[in-house]
Amino acid sequence: MTSWALLPLALVLLCSSSFCSLGCDLTQDLQEDFLLLNQISTFPLVPCWKDRTSFNFPKEVMEGSQLQRGNATVIIHEMLQQIFTIFSLKAVPAAWNQTQFMQLFIGLDRQLQQLEKCLGQNGEWEEPFLESENLRLILKNYFQGISHYLQGKKYSHCAWEVVRIEIRRVFLFMSKLTRKLRD
Repeated sequence: MTSWALLPLALVLLCSSSFCSLGCDLTQDLQEDFLLLNQISTFPLVPCWKDRTSFNFPKEVMEGSQLQRGNATVIIHEMLQQIFTIFSLKAVPAAWNQTQFMQLFIGLDRQLQQLEKCLGQNGEWEEPFLESENLRLILKNYFQGISHYLQGKKYSHCAWEVVRIEIRRVFLFMSKLTRKLRD
């Protein structure tokens, strides 16, 4: 079974994390957004192999020492915020399914608003943990690298496809993070 096939199961487990304990169940929204991201383009990736790069997802985030539930919520919020920012660029490929892209964009915005409300209810917004702030800065640098890559490639269609694949990996990480919190 591929890791993509496990995503629905992983997102169901999301409810066991701090999201549900705060009444903030993003399970269905994350699953829908992931599926939209997969369906948004049918462009074959073979012509884009020359544009592949390693964005080096930050190990500090993956190996977060004693990652607390509050930190995880802040990290997921930061990831969604950065994805939203990247997709806010006006240069997304016209070949992408624009209806699905707008649904994805709206879904990201809805999730961000929901998480901000949840973080505010839990007091994590007012008094952020030092570890979560460090992880947020590390994530901002990672996503800034993605933005610079797009800029350097002049927002080409292949560059966007490479970024789309990387963002799918980020969605998979978010699902792994929620599983880790459940266990």
